[in-house]
Amino acid sequence: MNIVFYKVIFRGIGEMQESSLSLTFNSVISDKNLNMTHYITSIKNLRDFDEDLINFQNIEEVIIMGANNNPLSFNYYIVILLVCKNEKKEGYLIGNNKKLGEVLIGFWPFNQNYNEIQYDGILKRFDQIIINQNNVKKISLIYS
Repeated sequence: MNIVFYKVIFRGIGEMQESSLSLTFNSVISDKNLNMTHYITSIKNLRDFDEDLINFQNIEEVIIMGANNNPLSFNYYIVILLVCKNEKKEGYLIGNNKKLGEVLIGFWPFNQNYNEIQYDGILKRFDQIIINQNNVKKISLIYS
């Protein structure tokens, strides 16, 4: 099994140091790709109803680290960061591939012991966010 990590580097703002502006996402290990286009569109549409949805372009670079036998090429990346009401933070990295569309490729926080991500759980989580965002304090959509 090949482990891949994605280091997302964000553009610096003002006098912030670049080293504090990155997140490392653990790759989603699976033989199928989870298309996120519907979920991205639905989350964007929440902006009409929720002022705590932030949408901006700030990804400078995504560095792929680790062994990858079959690397996909991506046109652009989207990071979804969530802050829940209980202050738990979670994030998802989506890459856009011309053939596959917007697919989930990574998750954060980085957890070395997490070998497989449960697709049904991810889909249920995004459905919860879209249908009832009461448990989410803030949502950020960050583009490259």
